[in-house]
Amino acid sequence: MKRFAELFVAIDQTTKTNEKVAAIVRYLADSDDRSSLYAIALLIGNRPRRPVKTSDLKAWATSAAGIPDWLFEESYHIVGDLAEAIALMLPPNLLSEHDYRLPDVVVQLAELPEQTDEQKREIITGYWQYLSRDERFIFTKLITGNFRMGVSRQLVIKALSIHLGMDETTVAHRLMGKWIPAAETMASLFAEPEQGSRDFQPYPFYLAYQLDGSLESLAIPHDELTAYAVQFFLDVPIVYIAQRFQ
Repeated sequence: MKRFAELFVAIDQTTKTNEKVAAIVRYLADSDDRSSLYAIALLIGNRPRRPVKTSDLKAWATSAAGIPDWLFEESYHIVGDLAEAIALMLPPNLLSEHDYRLPDVVVQLAELPEQTDEQKREIITGYWQYLSRDERFIFTKLITGNFRMGVSRQLVIKALSIHLGMDETTVAHRLMGKWIPAAETMASLFAEPEQGSRDFQPYPFYLAYQLDGSLESLAIPHDELTAYAVQFFLDVPIVYIAQRFQ
């Protein structure tokens, strides 16, 4: 969790895309497969659903901070973000060498809806006690269901392309569709799939471009070209070609 918090801060503190990509590449290089998969899922927007009510979260944070309700509400109003307000108002964390693993945290949050309200409170406030301020912010953001990082999906794909030594279009295809970090490894998600094993995955969307020459100029053998359609839009021919190579 500490390294993911460092990644979050590194991305948040720069507007330069190359620095954001470099930060993700460094994280992936230094992380184990499971942590990398959960980080990738969060980076591209696959976050757990909100496991607790906002009103409960406010009440638990107010109690943990030892402040009256009105002071919490006034502070929250000034800060403007619930997770940030909670991270700022909670007392300093207990000194601990323990580093919660990102996958374990996400899995436990996903299991929270099955717990009683008292169990939820015990688990959440327990994390708050030992997490740093940045970690608390990220942790609470995950709880609220509003976690986002200042990086686009395409930048994540670019970072993965560099880390894995794969072209970006292949990485984009591997990330398409619904996949569960707990059921994957980096090898199973990004390695060349067996024929038909990932037919359920759609291909990334790409804009159509005008074909300047003839269809024959594409140099695609007719026996490998299974379908094509020509659409005329504003008197400009646009060729859509679907290919399947055996």
